[in-house]
Amino acid sequence: KDYVEFPCQYNIPDKNFESVYWYLQRADQRFTYIGHTSQGTVELEHYQLFVNRKLLSSTLTIKHVQPRDKAIYYCAVRHCGNNYGQGLIFGQGTSLSVLPSIQNPDPAVYQLKSPESSNISVCLFTDFDSEINVEPSTESNMTRLKSTSLDMKTMDSKSNGALAWSNSFDLGCNSTFNYTFHSSSEFPCDANVVEKGFETDMNLNFYNLLVIVLRITFLKVVGFNLLMTLRLWSS
Repeated sequence: KDYVEFPCQYNIPDKNFESVYWYLQRADQRFTYIGHTSQGTVELEHYQLFVNRKLLSSTLTIKHVQPRDKAIYYCAVRHCGNNYGQGLIFGQGTSLSVLPSIQNPDPAVYQLKSPESSNISVCLFTDFDSEINVEPSTESNMTRLKSTSLDMKTMDSKSNGALAWSNSFDLGCNSTFNYTFHSSSEFPCDANVVEKGFETDMNLNFYNLLVIVLRITFLKVVGFNLLMTLRLWSS
């Protein structure tokens, strides 16, 4: 399934509460408000909130869960009685971790080198399973970033990736991630093909320039008319 539900059960003796609020907290960030309701169901773009006042329960549903939904989720109740004050009563929170579904993983490591500088070498680790945990690392001669997930919607697939780079030309990519190594020389890149995909449309440039000229002319006409009007008034 591509959704997840967070149940919340609270104990209010007199059942006298205003609403149930939901918040999320991502790593090293403040609370982010999701929504609230006092009864029934509230549909949001990415969430669904439900409250049953009789059962003193609430449920938060995340639709189409993505890796960016990784966070701690909290429900909170605003009580109407004097014994609890006017603030929110928060629950302990529930942590959500999302691992992308990688189909047919084919892990490989590619070594990329800059044609302008022979002192920079980059290792690209791709298409590995979500169970593989690539931790960030900063060693004396190498920097490695934590893995991330790329959602390739045009291909209807996802791919994991991680980077490591060094100022050393002989960076050992095969030992950096301990997976099959492919040299960048086996996969040449035709720069001319890339440039053709970004050719400038000359007609579009002409029309843009024409619009700019017309705007400048219009501003000059308005300014001239305003100046003549002021002179007539002063005379």
